[in-house]
Amino acid sequence: MADGWYDITPAGDDPWESIAPGPRLAQLLADVDPDHLTDSARVAYLKATSRLVGWAHVRQARALVAVADAVESATSPGPGMTSSHQASWVADEVAAALHVAARTATVKVNDATALLRDWPVLGAEVSAGRLTPAQARVIYEGVSVLSGHVDESGADLSERAVLGLVRTARRLPPARLRERVARVVASLDPEAAARRRQSAERDRTDVSLWAEDDGMACLAARGPAPDAVALRELIAARAELMREQADESDERTAGQWRYAAMLAAFGLTPVGKAAVSVTGEDRSVDGSTDVKPSTPIVDPVRIQIRVTVPLDTLFGLTETPGELEGYGPLDPELVRALAADADWIRWVTDDVTGVLLDEGSRRFPGARLARFLRAREPHCKHPSCGVRSSKADADHLPPYAEGGRTRAADMSPTCPRHNRLREESRWQAREEGPRDPLGPPDPVWTSPLGRTYQTLTPQVLASDFIPRRM
Repeated sequence: MADGWYDITPAGDDPWESIAPGPRLAQLLADVDPDHLTDSARVAYLKATSRLVGWAHVRQARALVAVADAVESATSPGPGMTSSHQASWVADEVAAALHVAARTATVKVNDATALLRDWPVLGAEVSAGRLTPAQARVIYEGVSVLSGHVDESGADLSERAVLGLVRTARRLPPARLRERVARVVASLDPEAAARRRQSAERDRTDVSLWAEDDGMACLAARGPAPDAVALRELIAARAELMREQADESDERTAGQWRYAAMLAAFGLTPVGKAAVSVTGEDRSVDGSTDVKPSTPIVDPVRIQIRVTVPLDTLFGLTETPGELEGYGPLDPELVRALAADADWIRWVTDDVTGVLLDEGSRRFPGARLARFLRAREPHCKHPSCGVRSSKADADHLPPYAEGGRTRAADMSPTCPRHNRLREESRWQAREEGPRDPLGPPDPVWTSPLGRTYQTLTPQVLASDFIPRRM
C-alpha cells in the first residue's frame, strides 16, 4: 500500500462525524439506517463504527484487567503473596466466561494489560478512536522487546518508542506501521537488535513440513531474511524460464511453476508433471506419476538483492537501520556486512549524475528509469494496495494521453489492477497544489463514493521518528 494516507474529505453535517466514541455515539448510530444515507455519508458512518469498536475494545480491556485482579486477589496465598499458577487461573476464569480456549484468554488479558498498564497512551488513543486496536497491537508487540531497557537519561526505551510512533501511526495501515516500528526498535537499541537476529538465526533456522488437506503438504524454510529473499527471487526467475520453454499445452499456474523450479534445483520433477529443461538440450518428457529426477537447472540466473542503507550508517557514523526490499528493516550491523560484499547502484535525483530521469515522449520507460522508479517507491501508489513496486507498472500521473511525460516526476509504480482498471473502478487520481519538481507524483485519490484521500510522498527509509544515534 501507499506509505500512508489521510482522508481529506470535508466533514458533512452528520453528527457522528464529530461525536467522541461512547454511549452517545452508539445510540446515535443504532438509530440510523446506513442504507438510507448518501454514498459519502455511508463511508463516514463506517468510520464512526470503527471508532466505536475501538472504544468498546478498551472497555473490554478494562473488564479483563479487573477480572484478572479479582482472580489474583481471590487466589492469593496470603497478603502480598502471589503464586506461579495465578496466570493460568486467570485464563480459566476468562476462558469460561467468553467460551474461548485458555490460551486465547491469556492473549486477551496480556493485550489488555499492554493497553492499560504498560503503555496507557495507546489505550487512550484507541478509546478516542485515533488508533485502531490493530494499529495499537502492532506498536506494543513491536516495542515490547525494549521494555526494561533505558537510555542515557534513564528513560524506558519502549516508552520513548511508543510516544514517537503514536504521532505517525494514525496514517499508516498495520503492514506499513509494522515496518516503521521495526526501524524504530532497531535504531533505539541497535546492539540488542543484532543480538536478537543472531539468536533467531541460531534457534529458528530450519526446514519444516506439515500435512494439509486434499493431498497437499507445506514445506517451509525459515532463515535469515537476505537468504530467504534471494531464494525466492531465484525460484521466481527460474520458474519464468521454465514456463517460457515449456510446451504450449502446459497450463500450470505461476505457483505451480515456482514449485517446479524449486524441485528442479534438487533434480526432481513434480508428481505427474512434465520435466522441463532450460539448458537447451533435448530431453524426453516424463508424464508418469512417479517422482523421477530431472536434470537440475544449470543456467545461471542473475538476481539482485536490493538493500537501501543511509550513507552515514554505512560509514558507521549513525545507527539508522537499512531496508531489504521484499522484507523490511535490517539492523545496522547486518546492512554493513551486506554492503561489504555487494555491487552498488547509485540513485541521485540530480542532472549531473548520469542517471536517466526523463525520457521525453516515450510511452514506456527504459530499464534504467523503471529501476529508479521502483527503487524510489516501494509499493503501489493506490492507498489500499500492498503490491510491491517490483510487480507494478510504471504509471503516468497525469495519464500519458493527457500530457504526462515519461520522466521520474510524472511516473509512479502502480499495480496492474489499479493502473489498467482505474477507469472501470471509478477511482480517480489528480495532483493538487505545489509539488517537488524532482519528487514523485503526490496525487489525491477520489473513491467511487466521493471520498478523497491524500497519499503521502513515499520515503525509501521513512525516518520521521528514528533518532540519529552517533
